Amino acid sequence: MKILFVAPRFHTNQVQIIKILLEKKHEVFFHVACIGATEDHSLVKPICYKQSWLSRLIEKKFDKGQSNKRFYFPDISAYWKAMKQLRPQIVVIRDPYKLFSQLAAFFALLIKARIIFYTQEDLLRSRSRKALLKQKLTINFFRAAWITPIKSSNSREEKGWHRYIYHVPLPVNICPEDACRKDIPNEGPKILMIGKYHQERKKHMLFLQALDNLKNRYLFSATIAGECANEEQLTRFMKIKAAAQDFELDDRVELKQNVPFNQMSTLYASHNIFVLPAVNEPYSISVNEAMGYGLPVICTDTCGTKINIYNGDNGFVIKSDSLEELTTSLESLLSNYRKLNQMRIKTLQYAREYLSGDAFYLKFARVTRERFSIIIN
Repeated sequence: MKILFVAPRFHTNQVQIIKILLEKKHEVFFHVACIGATEDHSLVKPICYKQSWLSRLIEKKFDKGQSNKRFYFPDISAYWKAMKQLRPQIVVIRDPYKLFSQLAAFFALLIKARIIFYTQEDLLRSRSRKALLKQKLTINFFRAAWITPIKSSNSREEKGWHRYIYHVPLPVNICPEDACRKDIPNEGPKILMIGKYHQERKKHMLFLQALDNLKNRYLFSATIAGECANEEQLTRFMKIKAAAQDFELDDRVELKQNVPFNQMSTLYASHNIFVLPAVNEPYSISVNEAMGYGLPVICTDTCGTKINIYNGDNGFVIKSDSLEELTTSLESLLSNYRKLNQMRIKTLQYAREYLSGDAFYLKFARVTRERFSIIIN
């Protein structure tokens, strides 16, 4: 089956989706508004079509120098020609209310492709009448399905919600159990944090403060990895580096820049604990990726991926901006290696059952079967 993805960019959280679809013998294509500096295109090469002159005009007037390409859309006639030539059978569209997404959805409708909208919102969140009506009208007009990887409760019944909105997890690579049996290094557990350096909400400084609170009581080392591809990110990176020196952590904390996606597996595999103290994080794929390597996770209560964390079982969900809770959660792992190993085993078991490529494909196949009466193998 020919499947087209349309998104702002080829995010790393799409890599395992593409991999499993290719393994299942589907043809996969990707159209984007822009291409990121650290993307891995070994599975599929995304296409960014020439921007429409009208899009550039709108962008110049309303975007005020921003770089998120929210007003991007390609030349309309050229993109229509490309869509007709490709003729995908299924089109998966990220952020359905962006101009590029609407254009792609309209053209997909014209060529009678099946449309699946994809967002990162809680399936069971409360919606206003206006929001619910907007979502239902969009689904009905495009005769589409709607998927999200976030579902806040596995027990709450879904009665009353639109029947064409589905929970489909974002899959991650699952490390073989033998490869995840890591001994604790002599210098103590290795802690990993990943977050773009220019985003203050990632809370790099809070992480350093927590490490400072623990440095005189426990052995550990830490790695912070993040994108550093422009001046804003470099400026913030230097501030974080200076803070690590001020806390006298520069011999314990390593700062990495622009780690290629194909090297991330080595990074996860070489660490024992994953921490993401970010606030208002819609859905962090790094949390799930870390779980796929058996790393117990500490994340905040405003991180969408918290749905996969069970306190004391495979990690901890802490209050946002709480230095005390972050320090306490880290201490519980640094002070008890037996507990850390038990949580590693449970983390890997959870990831294998709920976050694997097979778990994704089972849910994705259900969407195509129930919404479009398409059976995929």
